[in-house]
Amino acid sequence: MKAIVVTDQAAGTAGMKLVERPEPQGAALASLSGANYGDVVVQVHASGFTGDELSWPSTWIDRLGRDRTPSIPGHELAGVVTALSYGTTGLSVGQRVFGLTDWTRDGTLAEYVAVEARNLAPLPGDVDFTVGAALVMPGLTAWQGLFEHGRLRAGQSVLVHGAAGVVGSMATQLAREAGAYVIGTGRAAGRQTALDFGAQEFVDLENDALEDVGVVDLVFELIGGGIGKRSARLVRAGGTLVSIV
Repeated sequence: MKAIVVTDQAAGTAGMKLVERPEPQGAALASLSGANYGDVVVQVHASGFTGDELSWPSTWIDRLGRDRTPSIPGHELAGVVTALSYGTTGLSVGQRVFGLTDWTRDGTLAEYVAVEARNLAPLPGDVDFTVGAALVMPGLTAWQGLFEHGRLRAGQSVLVHGAAGVVGSMATQLAREAGAYVIGTGRAAGRQTALDFGAQEFVDLENDALEDVGVVDLVFELIGGGIGKRSARLVRAGGTLVSIV
């Protein structure tokens, strides 16, 4: 199969090369001798790559600190299951899926990838593969920030910085769906986008006074610096500030 690999951390993205690599062996996975119980093989239809991956130790070494190059970057994917390992349940061959591969395993910039079944979810038939792959990390980041760390509930208020951006737009939609009152921030050019995603108010950080927002139950902070420090003053007593910076 064709795959993109990296071997030299200092080379950055210029060191990424398209090569031929062995395809994950579906037959071996399906046998009792398969090394990775719980894996499935997915034919990749769309994948996501973050440039920062090339600075992550997990791109270059495994959990025991051993060199794992040439490694295949990319962790987000959407595609179709082509093989199941022994003991795998909950998925079937031919099923559309999307998900996130383990950091220390070969990734998704390839035609096929072996993924733990627990890291995949069904992709509805009316969702494009590209959309599915683009959803994974921003969606998980927004979900974890709002609900696992921020404990957001219906009826609460949340200030989402960068509401027109990748993670901010997901947070805005999820918070609104959960019944929260959403105030988005960003540059003036992002106002309509943030409102279209579900923000009930928008603060132009270049021209409006952030402090005019008052106090909120949760601040989801994606910017850092002075904005992050000023945002801490907007959290009501007993509220939460969650930052991904």
